[in-house]
Amino acid sequence: MQETDILVVGAGAAGASLGYLLKQAGKDVLLLEMLDAKKKNKLCAGIIEHRAEQAFMDIFGKTLDEAGLATMPMEKMLVRHDAYEMSHTMPKNNQSAQGKTQDLARADEKTQGFAANLRNYLKKGGKIAAKMAVKKAAGYEPGVVSYKALPRKRFDDYVLNSYLEAGGRLLDHTTVRSIDKERQVARCVNLVTKKTFEIKYNTLVGADGATSIVRRLLTGKRQSTTLALEAPVPLTLRETVIYLRPVDHGYFWYIPRGKDATVGCVYHKLGCRDSEIRKHFAACCADMGIKMENKIRGALIPDGSDVLLQPAEHCFLIGEAAGLSDNFTGGGIHYALLSAKALADALQGKKTYDEAMKPQLDAVHKNCSNANIYFAAGGKVVEFLGKKKTN
Repeated sequence: MQETDILVVGAGAAGASLGYLLKQAGKDVLLLEMLDAKKKNKLCAGIIEHRAEQAFMDIFGKTLDEAGLATMPMEKMLVRHDAYEMSHTMPKNNQSAQGKTQDLARADEKTQGFAANLRNYLKKGGKIAAKMAVKKAAGYEPGVVSYKALPRKRFDDYVLNSYLEAGGRLLDHTTVRSIDKERQVARCVNLVTKKTFEIKYNTLVGADGATSIVRRLLTGKRQSTTLALEAPVPLTLRETVIYLRPVDHGYFWYIPRGKDATVGCVYHKLGCRDSEIRKHFAACCADMGIKMENKIRGALIPDGSDVLLQPAEHCFLIGEAAGLSDNFTGGGIHYALLSAKALADALQGKKTYDEAMKPQLDAVHKNCSNANIYFAAGGKVVEFLGKKKTN
């Protein structure tokens, strides 16, 4: 039997960030990874929001560019819906405006509320309320935002290497078969050698994604998920392109990442209906003149309706394993980092995990419960503020 203070299952952005923070605090940490941690390449659009970069700075003490990750700023976005297209210049990060923005946010909270503004827009066709709605649902206010593109593997490699350089331990090709909560023992298996062994832990953390084995073993069920598709393609446009599909609560994306681009889609109302999702994916690629030469990858992502932070005593979930995902914006990286930071603080006797995560939980629940309104408003914004597509 092996022993560790903290056993983390999953060596992605969430698990490796948590491991890094705990190693910095002098904790004994062991990471398990079902695949080869240094070779795996997680499906991800590659958008790094300002919230994610701030969380990265809080954990690693430097910006993404200072860390040598060579991000690509997203300066212009084309949003398409049916026959209409809206061009949007992305607001630039302006920290000096933060105080003013916070004042505006406080004033906005005193109004009748965001959902009410949106309903009013949908009834009366007002444009300003819808534009405000989409901005707030996307999680930003003017003056404090930036969006960057970055291949996910480059990001994950940096986080994992930081953990390993801090002295963290890692077992590749290893997963958990059973969990004895009373003895605080995880029975594990090496997927290459088929050898089984036990690991005794003081704290167990599931950071193993939307199909979390830890979550299933502790609760007896899987969380609610949606199928996402993605493929890398040659760089043809410098603009980010979003095909909004309000009827299915989802979108297709084309995101330039420097030397190439990524295309993908997710439609929450279609859930995991592979053939229907692929049909919309192919139609959007054809509309952009993209010939699919690379293999299309699929992955399950949380739909945001089933968040769970602590399934048992001495056991926690972070990132997508906890169900932390935004079904309007698709944001996930910042939730991975924020939940890792919150749990690391909790395990060092600071705020409890629940207390630290309350703002994030509120955001996930808000966007999930208001998804109908947000996607409908997004379609109306493009229809009324955009123009007919020229191609």
